[in-house]
Amino acid sequence: MTPLSSLVAGSPRLARPWLVLVAVGLGAALILCSCAPASNGIEKDSGKEILEAAGAALGSARSFEIRAASTVNSSPASITFEIEGPHRGGGTFASATVAFQAEELGGVDYFRSKTLWRQVGGASLQADLGDRWVFIAATSPTAAELTLAFGELTSAHGLAGELTKGDATAVRGKADPLAGRPAVAVHEPPAETFYVATTGRPYPLRWVQSTAGYVNFSDFGKNFHLKAPHKPLNLAAILGR
Repeated sequence: MTPLSSLVAGSPRLARPWLVLVAVGLGAALILCSCAPASNGIEKDSGKEILEAAGAALGSARSFEIRAASTVNSSPASITFEIEGPHRGGGTFASATVAFQAEELGGVDYFRSKTLWRQVGGASLQADLGDRWVFIAATSPTAAELTLAFGELTSAHGLAGELTKGDATAVRGKADPLAGRPAVAVHEPPAETFYVATTGRPYPLRWVQSTAGYVNFSDFGKNFHLKAPHKPLNLAAILGR
């Protein structure tokens, strides 16, 4: 199984991967009624069946957000990434040495950073770009490579496949609410635990790899209104100076 640290480090291979439970006020007529959400029944299934259900739910999700934290080369690193379909996502990546924003929209890749360009091209490139957005055209070989990498991150089906890759050894654990959301834990030896929602769709809410970090899933179905940055600079043209 791919370590979670590879996800945060930006590897094309992704590790596998919470929604806050909403309290709904129904008005004065129902003020005395306290109705808990109905169970979806997966807490009675086997570990393998639970992960299969979670994979199917994730694979059919129109959009969702990933928040991951891990350790890369003994330093903390994190990702927050909003996904609105294949090759359509955006978010932030941060480690002890570099931080940047990134978007992948239909094969065009956009980046903005106050620290990345100095590492890529030195002080002169950092001075040229500053904090401006840049883009890499879809026709660039570099863009093709990035699209493959981002494609793994923005593909619900790809992430669902990672989720169920080792489900044959999965063991159902206890009901264990996560951030107020009813959930069931599924353990996968030697050191992984998944939390899957037991109300509504059986979405994966969290994946924990005990020595590496975690991935949280949230905001399923949300419209993130992703769009291309305004007047980005052409990175290829700048590097060709």
